[in-house]
Amino acid sequence: MRTTMRLRSSTLVWVVLLTISTFAQQHNGLVPSRTLLNQLSGSANYLTMEELWFQQTLDHFSPYDHRRFQQRYYEFFDYFRLPDGPIFLKICGESSCNGIANDYISVLAKKFGAAVVSLEHRYYGKSSPFNSLKTENLRYLSSKQALYDLAVFRQYYQKSLDLKLNRSNVENPWFVFGISYSGALSAWFRLKFPHLTCGSLASSAVVHAVYNFTEFDRQVNTILALFFPLIYASITFF
Repeated sequence: MRTTMRLRSSTLVWVVLLTISTFAQQHNGLVPSRTLLNQLSGSANYLTMEELWFQQTLDHFSPYDHRRFQQRYYEFFDYFRLPDGPIFLKICGESSCNGIANDYISVLAKKFGAAVVSLEHRYYGKSSPFNSLKTENLRYLSSKQALYDLAVFRQYYQKSLDLKLNRSNVENPWFVFGISYSGALSAWFRLKFPHLTCGSLASSAVVHAVYNFTEFDRQVNTILALFFPLIYASITFF
């Protein structure tokens, strides 16, 4: 009987700690929720993981700096309605982008006959301009540079698609998607480049920066206050 209680209490501790860890990581932007779930399940559900590359401009705001770097992206064409189907641009945020996840965007792509492309954020995953991330090399890491990355990529990809389809001066409708930070990029992209996209889905987008955001601490405090008694009660079984 006591062994059973220990097993149950151990399981409860694990569930509680996992819940707190998941909450903390998601709300601090350390690990996106889908990435975390994939790690826990031991399997990643992607539409594609085939890496593609193009030459991205390092500094979009300098007329003298012509350096470029390799930026990784992915494409998925299984649902694409030739030749005028929409293109869904899924923005990757502050983590490594290892493919196009099989999520709600794939459902929408299938419904509307869309192609799906996804661009890795500069400085993350395999899209870092420098081998070293020392402070002086981080001067080109900003949301402004990232927005222009998306714009340049969008133009590059549209031209590439036109070449594949043997056509010219044709524009497919583009829609951008993002969650959290990448959701903010999605909203800002629509505002900054309205001629490059027909719409934007900005899920949980942090478009408004709050200085001294004490409400976040209160939220975490509430979670800890809720789960700490459960952890303490579970430990007493030992």
